[in-house]
Amino acid sequence: MNDPKLARGNDTSTKKIIAALIVFGTMIAFPLAISDKPAFAIGTNSTTSGTAGTSMMKLTTPNAPVVIPLVKGLYDGKDILLITTEVSDKAMKDQIGNFTGSPVNYEPNLTKSQDIGNLWIFKNGVKGPGFMGFQASVVDSIPGDSHYTPLWKVSIIEWKTTSGTTPTILGSDNAIAAAQSKGQITITPTKVVVNCPILQWGGNKDNTIRAGHI
Repeated sequence: MNDPKLARGNDTSTKKIIAALIVFGTMIAFPLAISDKPAFAIGTNSTTSGTAGTSMMKLTTPNAPVVIPLVKGLYDGKDILLITTEVSDKAMKDQIGNFTGSPVNYEPNLTKSQDIGNLWIFKNGVKGPGFMGFQASVVDSIPGDSHYTPLWKVSIIEWKTTSGTTPTILGSDNAIAAAQSKGQITITPTKVVVNCPILQWGGNKDNTIRAGHI
């Protein structure tokens, strides 16, 4: 014979399950309001003087992606990839930022560093991915060198095309020095320092430094 108490218990359990399903279905049909709010913002319910309301709290998260364009360069005739984050000159800050499409910070204190390498930018010559629209810039060290630094003092190279010289790709500091000694180029040192960490490199010409990346 069926127990009436057991039947009532089963009926109560069934009602609870149905109620839970209704609540779950409501949550699916009406998702939280946070989904249609601006990125990095959350809504919180607050009560002030007994009145319910909604307040917005904007957040900055360390997990947010940041996109910084890679710029091609050369070391010992091999490709490198670097990023540019800061520069000590306001005019070049805008020039590099416009070239890469990514903001570059102005930081005059870069010139005070004790460890600064050399970076050569080409003002004319062979068209390419350099900051001024010509061949890729050249650096004098890569990660693995004992004197490597992400800070570089900028020098501007210009080919003397009026002398009948045909510009070529200069891929190293040695090639630059040789072209200068032949009177093919002029080098104008500047006081500008850029922060350009190298993220990928192809090693050096004598294979004492292996290719790598960060």
